Amino acid sequence: MKQGIKNLLEPKLLFGVAFGFTLLITIALLLPITGVPKIESIPFLDKIIHFIINALLFLVWASYAFSRKLKGIKPFNLLLLFICIFIYGILIEVIQESLIPKRSADIFDVLANFCGLILGSLVVKVSNKFIY
Repeated sequence: MKQGIKNLLEPKLLFGVAFGFTLLITIALLLPITGVPKIESIPFLDKIIHFIINALLFLVWASYAFSRKLKGIKPFNLLLLFICIFIYGILIEVIQESLIPKRSADIFDVLANFCGLILGSLVVKVSNKFIY
């Protein structure tokens, strides 16, 4: 059982998961929206999705960083990861506004991204005490 868990924490596998998740998010957020019905039964669903995506994005990349056995991730590294993912979210919004038909930038998406990153970093900080 321990060997199976150890294999899940292999850096190559976690890098693949993190990179694949990032690629999937990028493709989904940069596709033009056509013929998709609006879901208005759940208020702020779009913001909730941005929140969850960014929390998960931080978690998967932080997991990869911890799997590299860097003798404990320094807070600066997590801050750098936070900033990189935050800039990634802003770039996605700018690209949506300027290049993707029927998509637009929204400052509240950026705010939801930021809040998701805060949650992801808190989860990493708390779980770090128990896992690593």
